[in-house]
Amino acid sequence: MEREKLQEWKELLLGEIRNLQTQVAPLETDLRIRQEKLAAIERLLSLEIHPLEAIYVSKDSSGSARMNSKKVADVAYEVLKNASIPLYYKQLYEAITQTGFEIHGKDPATNLIAHIGNDPRFERVKRGTYALKEWRIRKRVSGQKRRGEEG
Repeated sequence: MEREKLQEWKELLLGEIRNLQTQVAPLETDLRIRQEKLAAIERLLSLEIHPLEAIYVSKDSSGSARMNSKKVADVAYEVLKNASIPLYYKQLYEAITQTGFEIHGKDPATNLIAHIGNDPRFERVKRGTYALKEWRIRKRVSGQKRRGEEG
């Protein structure tokens, strides 16, 4: 008897869950669409603030368009400054894309390194990890022992 009652409750709850899921599905779709619209608006607003940073701005001697690397480096500088810690280049790239800024190319994360690699505001503190020079972080030479380690 108790088992039958529990089975009835189970079926009732499963029916309610299915009903709620059918009600939630359109809401989830609506939410996703609105989030995509918001992201698009944020990208447009970013263009209003930094119009040259997300578009090709000049042509090289061959006539092909190229990105203004100074602008990419400026965005990377702002992102690193806000992060307040050194970031691996892929993390830095992800943080930059979160701002709505786009870096173009076959491998945009690697292109970021090309944009900041020779900029005097940045320094590579270890392989693939970049910091702001103004932080004065000591680079750790490969094979260098930490204080207190035995040799």
